[in-house]
Amino acid sequence: MLAALLGGVAVAAAGCGNGQSAAGSAFEPRHPGVLTVATAFLPAPGFWEGDPPTSGGFEAGLAKALAEHLGLDRVKVVQVPFGDITEGNLGGADLAISQLTPTEERAKSVDFSTAYVNAPPGVLARAGVEASDVKSLRELRWVVSRLSTLTPVVMDRIRPSEPPVVVDDRSQALAVLLSGRVDALMLDLPVALGIAHEEAGFEVLGQLDGEEELAAALPGGSANREIVDSSIRTLQADGTIDDLVSRWLGKSGEDVPLILTEP
Repeated sequence: MLAALLGGVAVAAAGCGNGQSAAGSAFEPRHPGVLTVATAFLPAPGFWEGDPPTSGGFEAGLAKALAEHLGLDRVKVVQVPFGDITEGNLGGADLAISQLTPTEERAKSVDFSTAYVNAPPGVLARAGVEASDVKSLRELRWVVSRLSTLTPVVMDRIRPSEPPVVVDDRSQALAVLLSGRVDALMLDLPVALGIAHEEAGFEVLGQLDGEEELAAALPGGSANREIVDSSIRTLQADGTIDDLVSRWLGKSGEDVPLILTEP
């Protein structure tokens, strides 16, 4: 977990700079011509990569596409601890794009946009680890994060034979996984795919059934929610988001085997 807000980075976006979306509704940025985006994990393989952080990645590409669609000139990225974002502290950003799964509890603090990608639970494992059903998943050594909405999935649906290693956040969980102390980590499937696609030493064993999604978070009561929703739907309809998935995640959820678990 990061202890404090870090500095912002501005990058160009090919927009007309008039603060208007294609539908003509006005987006009201905190800073004229700039879409300020909060995110927690930098770098985040497959999602935010390079320097500046919008140099590559699925969510980086989404942020730039949103800025262009909203008629803004550039994107500014601010790094904010994940726990702060879910509690409504976006560090002065217009919105957060940070692999966020909407929940009722989180929705008390932020307004979630329409989802931009489906995100059922995905099993990320060290390369060479094998498991194809819930019985073999149960025998793996797991690591879980205190902040993750997927920890109950591991505990209630997988029910590991050995108690999982418990850490504070995803960065620590990945470090434990890569060290070889454990075999597997449950992540949102797009996040797992992004890591496996961009980083050697990891692979996705499968997905569990689920209706989870990833969405942007806006400050509670934001007047920009409707226009952000409209923009995301446009980027889905015109194929922009599908192109970003193909480029940065390597495959879609349809290509990942489904592992059935007991209710």
